[in-house]
Amino acid sequence: MQQEALLIRGGRVLDAGGDLDQPPVCDLLIRDGVIVAVGEAVGEALAAAGGALAAAGGALTSPGGAFKTAAARVIDASGMLVIPGLLNMHYHSHDVLARGMFEDLSLEHWGVLAGPLGAKRSLAEVRARTLVGAIECLRNGITTVQDMSSFSPMSDEVLDTIVDAYAEAGIRVVFGITVRDRSQLETTPYLAERLPAELQSVIGTGRDDPAVQMAFVERQIGRIGTRGGLLRWALAPSAPQRCSPGLLESVADLSRRLALPVYTHVYETRMQRVFALEQLQAWGGSAVKLMQATGLLGPHVTIAHGIWPDEAELDLIGASGTHVVLNMLSNLKLKSGVAPMLGYRARGVNIALGCDNCSCSDVQSLFQVMKLYCLLAAVSSPEATGVTAAEAFIAATRGGARSAGLAGVIGELKVGQRADLSLLDLSDPAWVPYNSAVRQLVYSESGRSVHTVIVDGRVVVEAGRAVTVDEAALRDEVASLMPQVRQDIDRLRAGHAQVRGHIDAAQKFARDVPLPMHRFVGPQSR
Repeated sequence: MQQEALLIRGGRVLDAGGDLDQPPVCDLLIRDGVIVAVGEAVGEALAAAGGALAAAGGALTSPGGAFKTAAARVIDASGMLVIPGLLNMHYHSHDVLARGMFEDLSLEHWGVLAGPLGAKRSLAEVRARTLVGAIECLRNGITTVQDMSSFSPMSDEVLDTIVDAYAEAGIRVVFGITVRDRSQLETTPYLAERLPAELQSVIGTGRDDPAVQMAFVERQIGRIGTRGGLLRWALAPSAPQRCSPGLLESVADLSRRLALPVYTHVYETRMQRVFALEQLQAWGGSAVKLMQATGLLGPHVTIAHGIWPDEAELDLIGASGTHVVLNMLSNLKLKSGVAPMLGYRARGVNIALGCDNCSCSDVQSLFQVMKLYCLLAAVSSPEATGVTAAEAFIAATRGGARSAGLAGVIGELKVGQRADLSLLDLSDPAWVPYNSAVRQLVYSESGRSVHTVIVDGRVVVEAGRAVTVDEAALRDEVASLMPQVRQDIDRLRAGHAQVRGHIDAAQKFARDVPLPMHRFVGPQSR
């Protein structure tokens, strides 16, 4: 079926290579999901399509040429800012329904509560949580989300429910099935030897067969395909410390064979840095060197978080062309520290941005993340850093596309790229007075002005509401699911209360291990 053509008329089009303060008013022409003309070239493209097209009742029709079998819808973008779709390049959909449940917890505590929410859930809950997260992304101008999806059991039925929900929402997804073959308990330093045997399952003692997991992943990639291009497969080893070297090598091999990007957590917390120092001595006490040895450094790999590398590891990341996706919202809420943003920047590392889990950031908004990207640079240096709103905007668009191997496909409003974009209403108070498109986008915008969102040439949000999903019905469905979710979280809270003191003791031991870097504002001992 031929896709409806769109003419975006009269908006200010924000191009990272153009005027970022006062972008010009111009038109965009979209056909079959692709931007085919921008600015003055739109008129030429319309003429080439078969003569003058007449607008009547909000639709364009053509007597011949390329448009002869399809109407073109006109979207009046006057008084609006047109931006490329934002890319949320680190996210987990499994705990969306735990939004607002947790606070004042470090990652090691939070994981006991949120981690199990990916296991043994009803298909109705899996569908609803995926839709809720996707719709929130879209309504905040996010047109692509990278889901490191954690679900158990690994079954066709659960996976189909997730990817069908993404298709229903109409969002583009870079999808990775999380794999690991080491338990949470054995990768949390100083805990196993202090925890009574009867409490060890609360932390997590499960270990799954790596060969079975990788066979499942490869079979799904072939079985499901790309869903018309809206699904981009990725590989997702949970973290170097949670995967055996053999599993990491299997991931690297599949990445090479299928030309797939890889996303993995690295050095999210100080405890993870201490684990590497003490348990990865065969690789110099370095998770980054383990990754290098197993084929998981390079332009095909994106490190999520990357808070605790040392200077030599920063050099390896930069020299290899490995990408980093920063997640300041969750890092701050989970007391993980501030990533060495300026260190990455000085080494030319491509930066993408992410919002992370809904239960540890509570929101899917790259407007908040872009602002933090700029503001947290001041924590690293009181001097001028060069970290600007323009740089944050590029990280949230082109930087994310590069990490997924989609540079030149999405991330810019350029001819030949897929038509992923948003229209923001400049009459919103965040834009009054209107002085700078990019600065107000990063420092003032909250998501409130997002009016229309288009993914792959299809309108998925209009007048600030999703058009692909009945949002009221979805809210009712979620309300019906929440009694069971809350009951299960109460059970997890009870288990956490039993192990909390043991986790605190393990963290104290880890804090006493000297490290050559410090990622907190406060005493070095913290």
